[in-house]
Amino acid sequence: MTSQQAGPAGNNSILSPNVIGVLWMLLAVSLLTGMFVTAKILMRTLPVLEVGAFRMFMSLLFCLPWLFANGIGALKSERHAALFWRAFFGATSLFCAVYAVHHMLLADATVLTFTIPLWSIIIAALFLGERVRLRRTMATLAGFCGVLLVVKPQAGIDPAAMVAILGAILAACALATMKDLTRTEQAQKIVFYFLMYGTVILGVPALFVMEMPTPTEWAWLVLLGFFGSSGQYCLTRAYGTGEMTIIAPFDFTRIIISGIAGFLFFGEVPDLWAVGGGAIILASCVYIVHREAMQKKTPPTPQISR
Repeated sequence: MTSQQAGPAGNNSILSPNVIGVLWMLLAVSLLTGMFVTAKILMRTLPVLEVGAFRMFMSLLFCLPWLFANGIGALKSERHAALFWRAFFGATSLFCAVYAVHHMLLADATVLTFTIPLWSIIIAALFLGERVRLRRTMATLAGFCGVLLVVKPQAGIDPAAMVAILGAILAACALATMKDLTRTEQAQKIVFYFLMYGTVILGVPALFVMEMPTPTEWAWLVLLGFFGSSGQYCLTRAYGTGEMTIIAPFDFTRIIISGIAGFLFFGEVPDLWAVGGGAIILASCVYIVHREAMQKKTPPTPQISR
């Protein structure tokens, strides 16, 4: 399969590019949730910055077979500035997210990232020229209302929560940059540059706080790299296949996956508000896919001259 073949179903699939993009997104969400679970376990004993830097470095190692198979020529690009800024936004967003996961419950830190689709839609409309349809926007807002039910905002400002929101804004910038890059660059190349630049961006300051990992921690770090690199690749394919304004809302499903992971690994039990919010989030995502499928089946209405 070449880089131009759009996804799991291939070019001959009966599925639309947006639906294929959604499938890539769901896989990415699952892998990236696994990454944050692993990071939360590691940060019990290792510094936050070190975990972030190792996430980049270990994921970069998983990309080396691709580089060896394709040669150094696969890294040729005329858009190194855009590749750097995608890495900068992504690396700083990752650090914010890891910091929030360390200082907050996994579910609480996760739901705060759900402002990403809203920021993404604004950026996509302003800078990528994508059309934001009313029904799609309303479904996205409904999903955000579900997030509010899960969060149950309370008085007071948690610094870690503010860092999480900053991470969401940076992530939206990274996604917009990545979406633009997918028009000219291969998905694996984008991921490789993200990890290479990101290793430097987080690795240099991490040297000042680094602690030598134990053998068990090394094993967790390898798993962290696998989840991170695989998740980023799927995320890149998702945004390279479909429209950002359709793909981005499916990040909402992370609340369901993180809720399950939080219960299994950290003993977190969601309340009825969280269950209700998760149901609204899921319903909004299902509606967007259904709406997209109906539009593909319905031929355009002919215009009558008057």
